[in-house]
Amino acid sequence: MNLSILKVKYKPNTGTVNVTICTVISAKCFKFSVDRLKVKFYGAFNCIYSRVKAPNSELVMVQLLKFYCLPFLLYASEAVRPSCSNVQSLENCINQAMYRIFMLVVRSVLTVFVNLLPSLSILIGRRRQKFVDRLLTNNQCTGSKLFLMNVDY
Repeated sequence: MNLSILKVKYKPNTGTVNVTICTVISAKCFKFSVDRLKVKFYGAFNCIYSRVKAPNSELVMVQLLKFYCLPFLLYASEAVRPSCSNVQSLENCINQAMYRIFMLVVRSVLTVFVNLLPSLSILIGRRRQKFVDRLLTNNQCTGSKLFLMNVDY
C-alpha cells in the first residue's frame, strides 16, 4: 500500500500500519503509538549522555537534549495531534532524561529544572501553528483541501 510518497506496511493480524517512525493503531478514532518515538529519543539521549563526561556539564547536556533529542519526540506532531496520554508519555521521557542529567532521586527537585525546557504540549502547539501558517502563506492548500483537527483531547 502506498500513501502519497511513503510506503506503508500494513499488518493485518495486529491492525496496525507502520509509516516510517509513527505506528497508526486501528481504533474507533485516529490513534498512533509513540513507542518508536521513545526508542529513538532514548537512543539519541544515551549516545549523547555516554559521550559527555565533563564535570559540571549539565547545562550542555540540556542544550544537546533540546536540539538533538527533542526532534525525535516531536516528529510529525504538527500534522498529527497526539492524545493527552501520548503527550504525558513523551513528557515522562524528558523527565527521565532530566533525572539522569542532574542525578536526581526525588521528583519534587525536578520542578526547579523544568524551566530549562518548555512543556512538550507548548512545543507541539508552536510547531502546529508554524506548520499551518506556512501552509496558508505559501498557498499550497486551498481552504477546501485543508483539513485541520483542532479538537483538544
